[in-house]
Amino acid sequence: MNLENRLDVIDLGNISYEESWERQKKELQRRIDGETSDTLILVEHPPTITFGISNNGWNKLKVDKAELSKYNIDFHEKTERGGGAAFLGPGQIVGYTIMKWRRPSIRELMISFEEVMIRTAKDFNILITRVDTMNPKTDKPYRATWYNQDGKYKVLCTKGIGTETRGEWIYTHHGFALNVNNSHNIPYTELIDPCGFPVSKTPPISMQTILGRELVLQEVKDKLVYRFAEVFNKKEVDYHGI
Repeated sequence: MNLENRLDVIDLGNISYEESWERQKKELQRRIDGETSDTLILVEHPPTITFGISNNGWNKLKVDKAELSKYNIDFHEKTERGGGAAFLGPGQIVGYTIMKWRRPSIRELMISFEEVMIRTAKDFNILITRVDTMNPKTDKPYRATWYNQDGKYKVLCTKGIGTETRGEWIYTHHGFALNVNNSHNIPYTELIDPCGFPVSKTPPISMQTILGRELVLQEVKDKLVYRFAEVFNKKEVDYHGI
């Protein structure tokens, strides 16, 4: 099978952000060297806050760094992804995407990620949609996928990638986080302005909250992998579970 038609899926289970970043770097180099296909790395993280690099105005911690230890939250002020401040935690499915993509169509890639989330959520009878809104910190439009609850948009998933360029190709890392069974962790987002927005403007929500029940995480992963392969037209999926 041609590498370009295959998707490798690596489920690393619950690991730290540092461990996941080391694995991403390894798989990224293999992808650049043409040794492997596009790869989706699935993880859960312990409570973690990360900052992106694309816009410092999007990175804000509302408490002193020392206070994060009270919450047992890992903090990574410098990462290699775009976007702004994000909270990651148990019950989320975090997908790190090691992909080869033709320049300069990063917007198309991000739209494809959104489509994966839209189709996955729909598999569980949850309707989310793309909405452009204005970021009050940058006064620029911000594109995201949202769930409409009683006329108020809430965030079910977030995304932010990093890239390396080789000629006409872009190689990506980092990716997205889907809120599944993490209702208990959502208050932690009050410690940041997610992607530069006041949290009151971008309140998070989980599939668990929407459906009123806890989901089987593996079932959501399986649907997500299926939809990811579908959207990116992968004919073969090689799934390496934990």
